[in-house]
Amino acid sequence: MKLSWCLLACAPVATSAELANGAVAALVEGLSDMADPGGADLNKARKFKKTHPYWTDKHIEERAAPPYTPPSDWEYNTKAGPVEGKINVHIVPHTHDDTGWQVTVDQYFFTDVYYILDTVIPRLAEDPNRKFMYVETGFFARWWDQQPQKKKDLTKTLVKNGQLEFINGGWCMHDEASPNYVAMVDQTTRGHQFLKQNFGDDAIPRGTWQIDPFGHSNTNAWLLGAEAGMESLYWGRTDYQDFNVRKNTSRLEWVWQGSESLGASAEIFAGEIYGSGGGGYGTWFNFDGSDSQVQDDPSRHDYNVDQMVDQFIQAAQDQAAHTRTDHQLWACGSDFNYQNADHWYHNLDKLIHYVNQNGTVNAFYSTPSIYTDEKHKAGLTWEVRHDDIFPLADNSHNYWSGYFTSRPALKRQVRFATNTLHAARQIEIFGNVTASEITVPTVRPSPPVGKSFTDSLEGTIGVATHHDGMSGTEREDVSDDYEQRIAESIGEAEDGVGVGLAKMVGVDVSTPLGHCNCVEGGSCLNMSVCAFTSDSSKDDFSIVAWNPLAQAVNSTIRVPVVGSSWAVTDAATGDAIAVQAIALDNRTLGLPLLYINHFNLTAEQEAAAVKERTNPATHELAFVVELPAVGYSTINVAKSTESRLLQHSSKKHGLKHKVHATATAGDDLVVENSKFKLTFDGTSNMLKSVENKDAGIETDVSVTWGWYNSSVGGCTKESADPACSDQKSGAYIFRPNSSTVFYPGPDVPVVNEVIKGDLVTEVRQTFSDWATHVIRLVEGEGHVELEWTAGPIPIDTPWFPAVAKDSSGADLPNIWGKEVVVKYATNIKSSGKFYTDSNGREMVPRALNARGPSYPPLVINEPVAGNYYPVNNMIAIEDTDADVALTVLTDVSQGGSSLADGEIELMVHRRIQDDDSRGVQEPLNETMCGCGDINAAPGQMGESGREGDGGCVCAGLTMRGKHWLVLGKKDDVNAYRRQASEKLNFPATLAFSSEKLTPKTPSASMLTQPLPENVKLLTFTSNYADINDGALLLRLAHLYQVGEHPTLAQPVNVSLANLFAADNLEITSAQEMTLGANQDMNAFQAKKLVWDTKSTHRSSRLKSFDRVPFDPADSDLTVTIRPMEVRTFLVKVA
Repeated sequence: MKLSWCLLACAPVATSAELANGAVAALVEGLSDMADPGGADLNKARKFKKTHPYWTDKHIEERAAPPYTPPSDWEYNTKAGPVEGKINVHIVPHTHDDTGWQVTVDQYFFTDVYYILDTVIPRLAEDPNRKFMYVETGFFARWWDQQPQKKKDLTKTLVKNGQLEFINGGWCMHDEASPNYVAMVDQTTRGHQFLKQNFGDDAIPRGTWQIDPFGHSNTNAWLLGAEAGMESLYWGRTDYQDFNVRKNTSRLEWVWQGSESLGASAEIFAGEIYGSGGGGYGTWFNFDGSDSQVQDDPSRHDYNVDQMVDQFIQAAQDQAAHTRTDHQLWACGSDFNYQNADHWYHNLDKLIHYVNQNGTVNAFYSTPSIYTDEKHKAGLTWEVRHDDIFPLADNSHNYWSGYFTSRPALKRQVRFATNTLHAARQIEIFGNVTASEITVPTVRPSPPVGKSFTDSLEGTIGVATHHDGMSGTEREDVSDDYEQRIAESIGEAEDGVGVGLAKMVGVDVSTPLGHCNCVEGGSCLNMSVCAFTSDSSKDDFSIVAWNPLAQAVNSTIRVPVVGSSWAVTDAATGDAIAVQAIALDNRTLGLPLLYINHFNLTAEQEAAAVKERTNPATHELAFVVELPAVGYSTINVAKSTESRLLQHSSKKHGLKHKVHATATAGDDLVVENSKFKLTFDGTSNMLKSVENKDAGIETDVSVTWGWYNSSVGGCTKESADPACSDQKSGAYIFRPNSSTVFYPGPDVPVVNEVIKGDLVTEVRQTFSDWATHVIRLVEGEGHVELEWTAGPIPIDTPWFPAVAKDSSGADLPNIWGKEVVVKYATNIKSSGKFYTDSNGREMVPRALNARGPSYPPLVINEPVAGNYYPVNNMIAIEDTDADVALTVLTDVSQGGSSLADGEIELMVHRRIQDDDSRGVQEPLNETMCGCGDINAAPGQMGESGREGDGGCVCAGLTMRGKHWLVLGKKDDVNAYRRQASEKLNFPATLAFSSEKLTPKTPSASMLTQPLPENVKLLTFTSNYADINDGALLLRLAHLYQVGEHPTLAQPVNVSLANLFAADNLEITSAQEMTLGANQDMNAFQAKKLVWDTKSTHRSSRLKSFDRVPFDPADSDLTVTIRPMEVRTFLVKVA
């Protein structure tokens, strides 16, 4: 078993359980429809009328000729297509294949998915009318790599003929709440490039199929949909209140204009699948097993074809009553269906044959693309919708808003691994690194697409963006598997980063440049552990810091060291860099020890484990380095005779650093720097106000911790009818048993420790031994940092009186689930309104106890959970009259809300003792060791979830992350927050040398000049060059949305020809592509479907800017980027 020390950068990584085939089968058996709201249980409950006597109703001696008889040659007529004037039923065969959920991605592949693809392909070849659609390219690539050429050739023919159609085409069906848009773009591009590589233009996806995610974002609609060359977007889950109203008014489909900035230029036809009448991604029949069959042989028992045809017609007529146009889509399949494709196709062939023989309705094999074309041909005017679909509820107390925070360590690992991938791609090109130079290949790589050393990391991150992956709704061993795959692949990428930086800096490529990115033991900066910097036998070390951003930044670097006497110099100039040594606190020093599994350890083994994991560092060095745009700087650090804890005579090189006890009771504590002044109440020790000195704004601000008690079923106070439900809180569902936020432990005063320095000032606050944070001011930064640490969240709640007793009358522990929040309360008059970002893109307006204007009036049954939204990068409140705004930036996706005027709360962690009955069959109860602690056999619910079971005596998962508070005037806050979010989520990549470097080129920028401050260099990679005739993939993104700022939220021009400084990287030609780089953008714009629309909501939307086509003949290769726009290019360099 391999354990990771990747606290909060990833979860503790344990080798995933190697389940026997029988155990895997036992786990997945019967689960195929558990997560499908229109799955087996609903379909079996459907009631049909008997419109006429069925043939078998009569005694066998009284029966006339059967109404339907098989064709004499037993070949069913499936040659059918749309018929004008009839109800047209589009039979769409599909499977939904989770790339990890109950078992791992590879276990699903070998037990289920291989046989789906392996049996569908020959069944399609038997009949040219049959069709099948497939989504998860990460699975398809696994199957493809194991096929002989003959079967590959057959598959290519089926794709070319339109029988096998790839929909969505991403590496997985990604989640829409948890990922940053960068990860969504990466995984979609990977899938599209695989299809392009193996099928060319025949496999370009025309639509996206997000049937299972538990909510739907605007960004997914306009960016991963319309801008990726998609013309349709269908899903199987939507909010039940919205569904009921729309179903009854035939409005389950519309044109979605998800971006206010891009408007109609990025619209997509979208809708909820009807299912069997209640949504879902199945239909009213399921032929995957042997239970349900169409029996059409009158010479045998159980003849039922007349009944099946009658029910088919009834279902079609029912759906027609709720669907615009004569065309309706039937999604024929569900989770891991078609493992024996004969079951489905044999029965579907019969249904199509006999239904069309009846003639009342018309049925034929189809795909979502064919269906969308028919909708477009109808020439109707369609409703325009702008709102997203968050949070989703499937009943009055069942809000799918818990997963916004579930498994926070995996969420953070994906976020930070995405930054590693982002930087490694750049370094590979600028450092001219080839895969052959890498000495640490991934042991079990992702199925390959490109040739880069970053390829496997791209694939392992991609598969983890799955909607039962980083969403946090998988079992713990599956989460461990995602984390292990990413950790292994990061090792390869880090090796490439070291080689590339060594080449650019000008040192021998054999020089070991290591990393402390929380991938392996002893190397995790997030808990102040780094073997390269805290080796007491070393007198010096060097750091090469790579800035992936296209603007120069001042980066605050913090590294652990032994002792307080150190000097830091800029290797390029030899100038001293101001540095401050800060003593590590006991909370930080204790974090590595949480990884110890104490089960059955002897005293000697316990001591050895403690020694192995004890952090040798005593201090952190903090210093600020100016890093060039898309470039690096080299920093040398050496022991000094002067302590950086003391004030030095030279203020240029030395910084004040003093430790103060809490002020005398009754006296307020004030800490400040040149930007902010923070005031803490002298009695409670709590933060009381924040003053932005530049803006001249002082605002009441308090920061508190608390937790909601997870419901195990019961009644909700302040609820509309029905007030009671047996729904529990779990991995998917957030349901507190009340709106009360409880203090995190015994109600004792907050303890403050204050560190004052010229560079960094910290106030360390302890609410309890598992809820702490540091409020930090860094000189020159325009935000207040709050670094929070949550956990181990206790299972018991001993500070409350016991609420239950055992049979002997003894107290039972209060085993309660806890949903932990950090709350910011201000005097800002926000009037019940707030804003959350959509996957790091546009800010979406929210209102307490309400939804957007396209929704029906909201019935409130869960006043907390029903107001929670995903927060990927930021959440904001403002008072426009007073011109004051507060935005809180996050470094990991979390659930958040504003439940009272002037408040922002973010759920940072969850530890729950019950399952919410959505299929995961396991409480959300993670440990630091990654060990199984709940006696849960495959397919069975765990018992108590208490530590100590099953060989696991280990602390609960502990998380550390950052919030950046940006307070000031609205325009100033809006300008600062976007660029600050880039610094927070795409920080400098650090490479360490345990000895001092003597670089030939200690600092350089790869750009001729920094890009405008509102432009992001989103992607620059050579991974797909072999697929694209040697072209590199380049993306630029606008950081601001329309109306966000008077000057920064305007279109901006960038010359591609003058972008890069290196002589061998002059861009000589550029072709603009759709987002996945699989089709020419101008060609797509010329052929894409244009819809007749009518806007009935939100007339206050700002006017978007018109798209400016890219001219490849322009000598400067100038591209105009609109607010929020992402432009994708294949570029040739010389």
